[in-house]
Amino acid sequence: MKIKITLIVILLFSLAIKAQDRKLDSTAITSSIHTYIENFFENNFEAMNSSLHPRLAKRGFNPDGSLSEDFPPGKLKELMATKPKFELRHQQNTIDILGVFGNMASARLRTGYPNQRWTEYIHLLKEDGQWKIINVFWEFSPKNN
Repeated sequence: MKIKITLIVILLFSLAIKAQDRKLDSTAITSSIHTYIENFFENNFEAMNSSLHPRLAKRGFNPDGSLSEDFPPGKLKELMATKPKFELRHQQNTIDILGVFGNMASARLRTGYPNQRWTEYIHLLKEDGQWKIINVFWEFSPKNN
């Protein structure tokens, strides 16, 4: 009987640790995405880049439906040097974690400017204990949404 109780306690303890790990991962994933989008809008490349994997692939559909050019980190830096700043207090960023498996995760980010909103699907990987964004694909929302 003592062995059964000990096994149950160990099982419950390991489940509690696993749930704690998932919560920590969810918090870190959300934080990485916030770092990316908030600093993108504020034109702070160095802070944004801390959440990006060096092999980032970012692209999406232009408003006319054509596929955009690729935006690796260096190209994002160029873009951010020319676009207007959009302060954090005006941003409306919503993040939904869609799934986590091992060292990979998927999330949906709803974001944009007041007159132009879009959704980004984001893939992240956990490398050296940190969640980094490796893939972003976006599509603009219809104007009436």
